[in-house]
Amino acid sequence: MDDLRVRHERLLESHHGALSEAAERLLAEAHWSLATTALLLASGSPDPSRVVPVGDLGRWIDHLGPDLDCFVRLRRQGVRTEEAYARCHALEGETFLRAWQALQGRHPLVSHDDLNGFAVLSQKGFSRTPRNMLVVVNWGDQVTAFLVSCERDKREKQPPPT
Repeated sequence: MDDLRVRHERLLESHHGALSEAAERLLAEAHWSLATTALLLASGSPDPSRVVPVGDLGRWIDHLGPDLDCFVRLRRQGVRTEEAYARCHALEGETFLRAWQALQGRHPLVSHDDLNGFAVLSQKGFSRTPRNMLVVVNWGDQVTAFLVSCERDKREKQPPPT
């Protein structure tokens, strides 16, 4: 966990300009909504930073549709793939099968539930004092999300990118 925190800190340092821009936008917002500002960082991407509304994260991160959330939940609980498939097929029938077929050949990193979780995290950060912004990082093989303070003093103390 400490290694991930260090990786997040380094990534933020290297995207100081985007972080400052996103923080200023977030501080100007009067209330939280799905249009609330978030910062999306993509490690190793030609466009490594993007200021986006929380509700648009699904446009930028390949994700599973909501019809597969039950399957993802079961797998995260440790249920074997075959059993999770059988349970979801029994519960959701054709809806699940269509979603499963659409998935073949793709390797999305997050589920629809994860996107909802990012929105909840953003909402929690928005209500904090000082206000915190959601930062989502697409590492290519996983996606992580965390909150960062929008307090001007803290951001100004961060070293500029080198």
